[in-house]
Amino acid sequence: MSASAVLDPHAQEALRRSWRIKIFTSTWLAYFGLYFCRKAFYIVKGSMGDELNLDASALGEIGSAYLLCYSIGQFTSAGLGEKVGARVLLLTGILFSIIANVAFGFANNYWTLMAFMCVNGFAQATGWPSVVGTMGSWTKRKERGVLMGIWGTCYQVGGIGAKAWAAFWMARQGWRGSFFAASMVVVLVWL
Repeated sequence: MSASAVLDPHAQEALRRSWRIKIFTSTWLAYFGLYFCRKAFYIVKGSMGDELNLDASALGEIGSAYLLCYSIGQFTSAGLGEKVGARVLLLTGILFSIIANVAFGFANNYWTLMAFMCVNGFAQATGWPSVVGTMGSWTKRKERGVLMGIWGTCYQVGGIGAKAWAAFWMARQGWRGSFFAASMVVVLVWL
């Protein structure tokens, strides 16, 4: 006999409520965290470009490569999530985003940045389908508007926090340190 069959209806509802809070919190933190590996490049690109002798055109190409891979990844991630599951897809995407951002901190040329920016674009694209699909599975239809409205603060707060964090560390540790500090935040979220 399963544990859920033994629980009375009140205990089952309490257990479900506990899991819904965990799911809300973990998906909120996951999407919040992804912004730390998404926004650092745009904060540090001026200093990085100066040090690596990359002009505005080269930096624009690197940023555009990210957006192209992110767009393609949005289409492929939804289908991939159906096959491997949202949790596995999200955790894998976060891991590859961390790896890409650590690589940015060690990068010394256009091609290294370009390659890892593409990896980051595909990795970042795993976030939205995974967290929204998960939230949809754990919320009742009648409450989705309110809950998703509250949950949606993760990308505003994440964007603001990520930019401030990147700028703070760039001022103290340079652009490379900014990438490492952003990656550390996401490692904590990932764990």
